[in-house]
Amino acid sequence: MNITCKNMSAGYGRTKILNDVDLIIDPGEKVFIGGANGSGKTTLLRVLSGLIPHEGEVLINGKEVSSMKRKDIARLIALMPQTNEIYFPYTVNETVLLGTYASSGNSLFGTNHKAAQYAIKCMEDCGVLEFKDRHLDELSGGQLQRVLLARTFAQRSPFLFLDEPGNNLDIKYKAELCDKLNSWAAGETGDTDNSLVAVFHDLEQARRCCTRAVMLKDGRIVFDGGINEALKPEMLMNIYDFDVASYLKG
Repeated sequence: MNITCKNMSAGYGRTKILNDVDLIIDPGEKVFIGGANGSGKTTLLRVLSGLIPHEGEVLINGKEVSSMKRKDIARLIALMPQTNEIYFPYTVNETVLLGTYASSGNSLFGTNHKAAQYAIKCMEDCGVLEFKDRHLDELSGGQLQRVLLARTFAQRSPFLFLDEPGNNLDIKYKAELCDKLNSWAAGETGDTDNSLVAVFHDLEQARRCCTRAVMLKDGRIVFDGGINEALKPEMLMNIYDFDVASYLKG
């Protein structure tokens, strides 16, 4: 099983964001999606998840994503969006339970005991169980980020797509996030090795969590290879049009 893009282009309305993207993501990979703001990182995650239309091909296990049912995609791909895309004031418990829907087949109000227990485990693992009865709009940014991660884990999908998972997290939780992601990526879901695909602004976090880098510039892939090669000063200069290495050295 893999995810494949062939000559894929996509955008919003008449505005093209991605152009002529060719990409294969295999089971067991840990892939960093990098690039400057507006380069197409979030759009790429949305296209691969079947959330926005595209030209060309996007195949999940050989099936065109645009022809698949939403729930069938969710069984394979769990997408954690940026926190500013969350608008509904569910409780933490309700939010994480929603993540179990794809794997359990239950609605929020018909959740079975096994799914409910797994949701509790995900909340414990992400350090948000104590907030389970609070509403999302009562949480800090860091707390909300951990709730979204718990919901994403609760989905039990072999491909985990994360859009800026380190946003609003302090140093302790950023370190714990890397540990959790590496531990999850070393396992499998069903008979499929787990795969991580993540957008990070924090390049050191990307290095700790990923082994492969796909770098975007102006909506095109300009590098696809090892993470250490991608984070060399000359590559970062090319990608960001800025001396990132000197800035990080302080």
